[in-house]
Amino acid sequence: MEKLKSEFAARLRAALERAGVPLRPTVIEREFNQRYWGKPITLHAARLWLRGETIPTHDRLLCLAEWLGVEPQTPGHSIWR
Repeated sequence: MEKLKSEFAARLRAALERAGVPLRPTVIEREFNQRYWGKPITLHAARLWLRGETIPTHDRLLCLAEWLGVEPQTPGHSIWR
């Protein structure tokens, strides 16, 4: 599971860089919450995603994918291709 988390974090950082989004939790928290329809994430959650300590839920993963212009993996998997 730790490998999946670190791979997710690496792909997230790469997608953020390609989209021109600074790799700062404050920016990710603000920009993500402007696009997400559910309960907002915290600054701590954004930091954990970037550090590979947690993986977002499927609905949040879909929002991230749409925001950053990447394809989400099939349902049940929590990392991008």
